[in-house]
Amino acid sequence: MRYIIYGAGGIGSIMGGHLARTGHNVVLIGRPGHVNAINNRGLRLVTPLETYVLQIPAVTGPERIDFSADDVICLCMKGQDTEAALQDLKRVTDNVPIFCFQNGVRNEETAAQYFPDVYGVMVRVGAVYMNDGEVTARREPPGWYIIGRYPAGIDSLVDAVAGGLREAGYLVRTSADVMPYKWGKLMANLGNAIGAIAGSDWGSQQSLYSAVFEEARAILEKAGIRWISQEQVGKDWPETGTSVRGQITTEAQSSTWQSLARRQGSVETEFLNGEIVRLAKGLGLAAPHNERLVIITQEMAANHDLPGKYTVAELSEMLDLTEDK
Repeated sequence: MRYIIYGAGGIGSIMGGHLARTGHNVVLIGRPGHVNAINNRGLRLVTPLETYVLQIPAVTGPERIDFSADDVICLCMKGQDTEAALQDLKRVTDNVPIFCFQNGVRNEETAAQYFPDVYGVMVRVGAVYMNDGEVTARREPPGWYIIGRYPAGIDSLVDAVAGGLREAGYLVRTSADVMPYKWGKLMANLGNAIGAIAGSDWGSQQSLYSAVFEEARAILEKAGIRWISQEQVGKDWPETGTSVRGQITTEAQSSTWQSLARRQGSVETEFLNGEIVRLAKGLGLAAPHNERLVIITQEMAANHDLPGKYTVAELSEMLDLTEDK
């Protein structure tokens, strides 16, 4: 099996690095600056236990790959880049399995419009990508995944990919009903925008996150969507807590924070908080807190603002959550 990591940023490069260092066949597809650095100097993978420099083939697009029957595509880009990437992929191959190693819940639906075999993955990886050619895995083991066929089911390819990732050091479970886990991860990711906007310690943001979370929880309940919280995953899968052998503390926070810090010009908030807004509108309802977070982060990205532009107090007022209102 060859793992083609499409969207080799933080999560994708860490996964590709760990797969490659444990003997698996890997190709990375990423942005030109990252790809050039990898091809010139190797991928520098920093972990709590060791730092690796790995020589991994890296290209800037799927048109540069000769596809074979043993390939699997691991989509790792952010949601705003998914459809364009799938269109590029469809131009060069008609039938390749697609594994969505992505936050959000819309990527699988989009991928299924282009390819017949689509798989969902709940991703929990502490990834930092701030400089071309280098990524940091905050934890050892590097993370955990729950994998299943989309929209439901398990097959031999799920088991094969899961086995390869276990060999690479990840904790992996398979599930015939993976999307409730992805909805649960989305609920946890609703706070990414808050940290990117306010950029302060998590404790001071807790009341904001609670308001945003409760708004989303009510919408999911009205929509009849089943979701499994990260807390429940931890209870059902205690190894995710007990097996940690090392951690790295970094200034960089969530992937949304990192997108603003790298001044990329876009963020994935529309595919996290924006998913709640989309659901609400479909029910004839509103999700003003989540909608405002989408607007603020998109404005910051468009203006190339760095994370932490506003204080928690300022953001509270922008969300109409000040105590005197």
